[in-house]
Amino acid sequence: MMVREGMHWGEARLLEQEIDNARFDADLLLAEVLSVSRDRLYLNWDLNLSEQEEADYRGVILRRAEHEPLQYILKSQEFMGLSFGIDERVLIPRADSELLVEKWLELVRAVERRVKDPMIRVVDLCTGSGALAISMAHYYPQVEVVGTDLSQEALEVARENAERLGVSVQWRQGDFVKPIQGERWDYIVTNPPYVSAEEYSQCAPEIFREPSMAFLGGQDGLDFYRRLAEETRSLLNPQGKLLMEIGCNQAEAVGKIFQIKGFETQVFPDLAGHDRVIIAR
Repeated sequence: MMVREGMHWGEARLLEQEIDNARFDADLLLAEVLSVSRDRLYLNWDLNLSEQEEADYRGVILRRAEHEPLQYILKSQEFMGLSFGIDERVLIPRADSELLVEKWLELVRAVERRVKDPMIRVVDLCTGSGALAISMAHYYPQVEVVGTDLSQEALEVARENAERLGVSVQWRQGDFVKPIQGERWDYIVTNPPYVSAEEYSQCAPEIFREPSMAFLGGQDGLDFYRRLAEETRSLLNPQGKLLMEIGCNQAEAVGKIFQIKGFETQVFPDLAGHDRVIIAR
């Protein structure tokens, strides 16, 4: 099998299983097997694959054809310009969640303009792969960052990512806010499970390969926002803020949950114009 034959074969197999972006995925998987960039495939597409390379490529294409997420096969995902190790123990970081980090950076840099060398504490609840916590520590290293998760397996992935990326984050295992009770925080940041039971049942097959606990937010998807509104008030400093990712149709409902508890809220859209982040104080 030559490179170009492999590209066409892989695309055809993925199209048979209605895989989105079949050509792109086939190219990336072949590039991974050959340890080259995708561009190099097109420069060397008359080269022959070795028997082992062909076998490896057929194997990863078959995995993708069974709707295993591309990121799990490649074992990596980019987030905020950083490369994170990813596997079945954690949710795959999405580009939409970058808005959480961007808004947080805007807030802390505004504080820095008013206060020299501010002492800032931030916790990332439901940290998963550590993408949010590690990104905050990377782009604002003087901050104290803590990441929490119920899953010890997820925290293992987060620790590995922090070590590889050379950032300092404290990891704590426990249910939701339990690992930080009795403390005060300047910022609580979280991408909680917010998919309703009905929405989850209609998700693409790839979603069911990811940890369900990272998606399911109760019957209406709002359970964790109710807990946040109830449990985080005593955990925030007087000027503290809570930054949350939300589903694109949840802004009004989540806003009401927090306003009833005495919070002021602001909603921010993602690049597609969908409501994506709420800041509560």
